Amino acid sequence: MRGPNRSPRIAALCVLGKRAHLTSINKPRAKLLLAAAQAIAADPEWHGLDALLLPGAFFRASAYLGSKKHPARLKLLAKEGFVPAVREAVALLAEASPGSLVVFGADSASPRRWEFGDQLCIAVGADGIAGLARKVIPADQDTIHCKRVFVPALADYASPHRFVTLPSGHKAALCSCFDMFGICHDPAMLKQRGSPIRDLWLPNGQCPRVEKPGFKPLREQALREWQMLLEEQRPTLSLAAIHAFKQPGRDGYWQRHGLAVASAALRGGLAIGAAHFEAKLPRPDQSTLAAMNVPASVVTEGPKRGPHRAQPLAAKTIQAGSQAALLRLYGAE
Repeated sequence: MRGPNRSPRIAALCVLGKRAHLTSINKPRAKLLLAAAQAIAADPEWHGLDALLLPGAFFRASAYLGSKKHPARLKLLAKEGFVPAVREAVALLAEASPGSLVVFGADSASPRRWEFGDQLCIAVGADGIAGLARKVIPADQDTIHCKRVFVPALADYASPHRFVTLPSGHKAALCSCFDMFGICHDPAMLKQRGSPIRDLWLPNGQCPRVEKPGFKPLREQALREWQMLLEEQRPTLSLAAIHAFKQPGRDGYWQRHGLAVASAALRGGLAIGAAHFEAKLPRPDQSTLAAMNVPASVVTEGPKRGPHRAQPLAAKTIQAGSQAALLRLYGAE
């Protein structure tokens, strides 16, 4: 595989409002996506883009993927109503940014009352779905045994389908929200961050829980396979479709311990996220959800590590009907 031929250029769209809970939001969100793509295509400063990154649950999917194999997942996703708008956005970007991807989050509901559905990060290019990641590193609140829990699938910890090669030659790891915290290249840290894995879908359809004998070895296997996958694929940047923050300034934990650590683990590579902000949008220089050129020593600095916040090269506000967003461009000067 060819190596990088230039610095990466990523546009990230942060959206005012809440994540998509119903499919009825998909049409307004499609208009917002197309407005962002049109704004990028019309401005030469934004050309030569590698990807346009959108938040987690930007769209609501109808189908539940669960532990289905990759070909079956692709067939289900191809039927989703938001696909035509994503393909149109890809075509708009391609005019001045050939090969660029649209990367977005989509959640779905599970047919089981006790389970949350999918949390996905999907990359779409000119030829269709180029990459697909189902969440593997849940947050604690995702899996505490209450009315519903999120259940990762064991096979996804070794899935190469979450990696995409960008026009710049960089390889990106697709992260569904908290997956970014799994990019740390520190076995002890990964074990701690993997402790919220309390359920697992197995290939045979069984779903053991943390209280059952034999679960902890399964969790250790999953994290070991995840670590091996990162070592084999050797991504140079990471893209996270983050669900939401209440308001700007509430992202400090994510910035320090998610994005900064990921950049350090990627040898200073770009780690970037896009999210919903429920109360108001940040200023362009605020809550940037980006880190780059972070030294490797940051991985071992512990809770006192700094934010290492990367600033955007450019920014725009995007409005489409009732939908509003902040679009920011990241990369090297």
